[in-house]
Amino acid sequence: MKKAIIYYSKTGNTESVAKKFEKYDLLEIKASSDDPNQKKVELTNAPDIKGYEHIVLASPVHGFQLCKVMTAYLNQVDSLEGITIDTFVTHHFRFSWLGGLQALKQMRKLIESKGGDVRYHTSINWKSHKRDIDIEEMVELY
Repeated sequence: MKKAIIYYSKTGNTESVAKKFEKYDLLEIKASSDDPNQKKVELTNAPDIKGYEHIVLASPVHGFQLCKVMTAYLNQVDSLEGITIDTFVTHHFRFSWLGGLQALKQMRKLIESKGGDVRYHTSINWKSHKRDIDIEEMVELY
């Protein structure tokens, strides 16, 4: 089974988690600007998902929402039908309900609009003392 992690990482936190998935291809989404307040996102690298049977979409949370770069990427994807999809977000909020869960819901909605279905989703709190355990459990589950 061909697998990929498709991620966007502004500070490197999301990328460091993505690299824990050793048997997956690492595919980075890049934009012309990392400004979370930009109105229109211009993607400079939008990974192609053709040929992948399983993808993990990973993104930071910006302003209590899914970051605009991941939103732009998912909006330009044609179809996610027939692909096993898992998701995770990274954030610095004390509680997941302060942005992590909202971002995961937004990601799920975009994925479903493209015919996809999310199997597992995880919110990684970067300030949590059990962050490493949460990451390890997620990698094993996915």
